Amino acid sequence: MATSEKEKKDSSLDDYGIIYISGGIDGGTAESVCKQIIEYNIKAEVNQIQMIINSPGGSCSAGFSIIDIMEWSRIPIYTSGIGMIASMGLLLFMTGEKGRRVITPRTSILSHRFSSMSVGNHSQLIANRKEEDLEHQRILEHYLAYSNIKDKAQLEEYLLRDVDTWLSPEEAISFGLADQVEALRRRHV
Repeated sequence: MATSEKEKKDSSLDDYGIIYISGGIDGGTAESVCKQIIEYNIKAEVNQIQMIINSPGGSCSAGFSIIDIMEWSRIPIYTSGIGMIASMGLLLFMTGEKGRRVITPRTSILSHRFSSMSVGNHSQLIANRKEEDLEHQRILEHYLAYSNIKDKAQLEEYLLRDVDTWLSPEEAISFGLADQVEALRRRHV
């Protein structure tokens, strides 16, 4: 039986197990992505989830909520980096199934220390500092778990420096942040 035009138009990336993350990562992004992963696991209609990421980063708490659900998922999550995978976008990308973290040749890749701004009275600033220290520790542990670097000093020397660290796809592979560069079709003119 042929698929009608209406049925073709009604199908979406969700039907194929594809989650597309574009733009900044915030609470709304986290809610949407976490719900999608949970639904895929409940319905069990796909064998894998393909997460395509094009993100300059964003909120650490929102990003780590997605990472927690990615690690919880019984269905393997493959990640593809396109455009830009930076900051928390890179951490999401790294969480993909080892061997299945693919980037395109022109992807911009940024690794750096997180930054924040705190306001409030002295007591609030002290409380905020504790959360900032905990956040920094979470990021260090994530890099150590998902990269080839297994030493905090090396991590801070190469990837979490005081300045932004832009990486080529090949450098990302050498640090164990990605597994392969996708070979793109070339158009011949």
